[in-house]
Amino acid sequence: MKRYAILVLLLMATVAQAEIYKWVDSAGNVHYGDQPETSKAKKMQKLPGLSTYAPPPVPEPGKPQLKETEGDEPVAQKAEAPEKAFSYRELTIISPDDGGVVRSSPGTVSVFVALAPVLRKGDYLKAILDGKVLEKKYYSTVIQLETVDRGMHQLAVAVYDKTGKMLLQSQSVSFQLHRTIARKRQPRG
Repeated sequence: MKRYAILVLLLMATVAQAEIYKWVDSAGNVHYGDQPETSKAKKMQKLPGLSTYAPPPVPEPGKPQLKETEGDEPVAQKAEAPEKAFSYRELTIISPDDGGVVRSSPGTVSVFVALAPVLRKGDYLKAILDGKVLEKKYYSTVIQLETVDRGMHQLAVAVYDKTGKMLLQSQSVSFQLHRTIARKRQPRG
């Protein structure tokens, strides 16, 4: 057992004495290793530490914040939260595809919309079908259009705020609606 302990101590001593080298290759990349790759490698005494960053604390809105000290006492200041106007950046119709075909016997068209940022509380979407703004308000980005007539249609979607003001309108897409009709068989005469 003593032999193993001595052997382990000797191995640890050789590991502890391992040398670390630093060199820069022809592309300018810095390398570290226990065996130098070039004659220009420099022996390191200690590896550099990890790069870290500590962000400043986030102030709480409406709570007085301590400012840098003036003299020996900290000076309290009121947290300022500038009022930034809210706006939507993107409103795009994902489905139906532009120039696509929708097959629905009852004339139901599912419209999927991408909106960024997400729909704010109180705001809503309305569909614009063939240039006419439909009455129904939608509070999600999935819109179900009911009893749409067969044929070619132009579709756009607009987002409105709680006062009814239009904030943003999507580009129009066109789609063809096919409605299946069951025909009665004519009796053979």
